[in-house]
Amino acid sequence: MISFDASAGFPKPINLSSLSDEDTALEIDKLSLFYDDTRALSEISMRVPKCKVTAFIGPSGCGKSTLLRCINRMNDLVDGCRVEGEVLLNGKNIYDNDVNVPSLRRQVGMVFQRPNPFPKSIYENVIYGLRLQGIKDPRVLDDAAERSLQAAALWDEVKDRLNDNAFGLSGGQQQRLVIARAIAIEPKVLLLDEPTSALDPISTLTIEELINELKHKYTVVIVTHNMQQAARVSDQTAFINLGRLVEYADTDTLFTTPKFKHTEDYITGRYG
Repeated sequence: MISFDASAGFPKPINLSSLSDEDTALEIDKLSLFYDDTRALSEISMRVPKCKVTAFIGPSGCGKSTLLRCINRMNDLVDGCRVEGEVLLNGKNIYDNDVNVPSLRRQVGMVFQRPNPFPKSIYENVIYGLRLQGIKDPRVLDDAAERSLQAAALWDEVKDRLNDNAFGLSGGQQQRLVIARAIAIEPKVLLLDEPTSALDPISTLTIEELINELKHKYTVVIVTHNMQQAARVSDQTAFINLGRLVEYADTDTLFTTPKFKHTEDYITGRYG
């Protein structure tokens, strides 16, 4: 249920999901984010379901990528950034003082807008995180590399050239390689920040098909500017504007019968 805060001009989120604790991967509670004195996010509350795809949509600069980065504390790297509220993973607030951030980022993997493979072989890219964890057993590393590349729908294309430099792959292959690298350490949540915006239509379709497969094992949260993509790949969609959560619902409902004019105007192309 959502009530409307007329003074702000946007709906004020109260309880955006009836998900049980058992079915909830993440709970965001009254989350606000500031850059020095500038408020970028305003009291966002939502529950993200396990093993589903949740999309964040909204105009450029609305705060959707900022919200995504809150989920694995990437915003900690920005000077003057301050967070209020909570992000609960397994019932634990990830912003508590005793949270080990590198450990958190092993549970919440992230893939960025442009492919960012390391200047290493395909194989070394995939197992990079495992090596950082001190894993040295060749059998464990080999199994993890094959499993992750299979899951990223890339194994058949690279299995005979694992020692080649990753920069020799196409853009779409590089993005799938980065996804393989992210899932090699078996995170609980996978964050995708506009993962296809730099790719051609065929590579985009491949990544979208991959996302539909990944949700069977991982909770996926994706930021996208592409309305059609959100409609194709996501189970739940959150519309964000000016740092506020305007509407959050299952994707079919939000795209066909949005509750608020703000949402309807955006998804029908009247602005944004």
